[in-house]
Amino acid sequence: MKDNPITIGIDDSTFNLKSGIKTTQLIGVVCQGTRMVSVVKAKINIDGNNATQTIIDLLQEHEKLVHYIFTHTITFGGFNIIDLEEIYQKVKKPIIAFNDRSINLDSVVKALAKKFPESYKEKIEYILNAGNLYQSNIQTAGGLSTIYFHLKGIEISEANFLIKNCSIDSKLPECLRLAHLIGKLF
Repeated sequence: MKDNPITIGIDDSTFNLKSGIKTTQLIGVVCQGTRMVSVVKAKINIDGNNATQTIIDLLQEHEKLVHYIFTHTITFGGFNIIDLEEIYQKVKKPIIAFNDRSINLDSVVKALAKKFPESYKEKIEYILNAGNLYQSNIQTAGGLSTIYFHLKGIEISEANFLIKNCSIDSKLPECLRLAHLIGKLF
């Protein structure tokens, strides 16, 4: 693994469900190590099914540059859930989906069944395809923090190394922290 791996961090922009707007932005920040190199964006449907393909399209435009893909969770734009396995299979780059906290799968299934009574099973499949939710501790400016993640195409030891080497003062890698901050501007 290179000392300054090139990563892309993907997060969605802020949106208001009550506004009636049906789309939001996916923000991708490319970093070499912890230094920002570029920013990309694309629209996805709120509570839709197009985030997986949108991420694949974004990555195919930049695949020669990027070594690793980081996402902030597997849900974007409400319940537009990505299929980590499909992204990994099509782009052939290791992917790590970070969560700030552990997930209560029963609560998620109930919420999906209520909101999408006809199509919730497909969305649940994407969650199951994400695999195990791993946990790691990282030293931040505020002390020791816990981060959770799903991964595809990468070993846990390599993921832990990346987390520590691509983060500055946050438990999120710098590319994700920046994507999150940029997403607040929309």
